[in-house]
Amino acid sequence: MNKHQIGFTLVELVTVIILIGILAVSVLPKFDGTASYEAHTHRAQLISALRLTQQRAMQQTDHSDNYCHQLIIDNNPSRYGTPDRLDCTVTTFPNNWQPDATGFIVEDKYTVNFGIVGKSNPSAVTFNSMGRPVANASLANNCEGGCTVNIDSGLETLAIEIEPEGYIHAK
Repeated sequence: MNKHQIGFTLVELVTVIILIGILAVSVLPKFDGTASYEAHTHRAQLISALRLTQQRAMQQTDHSDNYCHQLIIDNNPSRYGTPDRLDCTVTTFPNNWQPDATGFIVEDKYTVNFGIVGKSNPSAVTFNSMGRPVANASLANNCEGGCTVNIDSGLETLAIEIEPEGYIHAK
């Protein structure tokens, strides 16, 4: 009568432990980090800021109050917002600029860049009282007639489409 041994040899156990170690070092850290979510989060925030700026332009139609309904996009550091809500000719951010509801400064630990496709930064998205993107007389890099805004996290690039009629959506 033959006896069958049940179990694993020492070589098999060591091999399995080494394979688990390799997987733990190479694969598991990718599930732990937030890098893959950065672009998606920043795209959602930028869409909200663009829509809020657009809604303000459509609601504040009193021409005696010359409000500036634009979003300036810059990458030094990576940020967007309105440097001066009352003066659309200001297209650079002052050193002490703090974002409001439509602005955002990306933390240094993230590598996220914003930009209008085909334009260099700083660039601008300016809305008229109909909610349509128009030219900014002070900045040639604008979104007149619609454009695509890219959000690049280093791992992936996502896009926001601003249609000529003013519809803003993820692309």
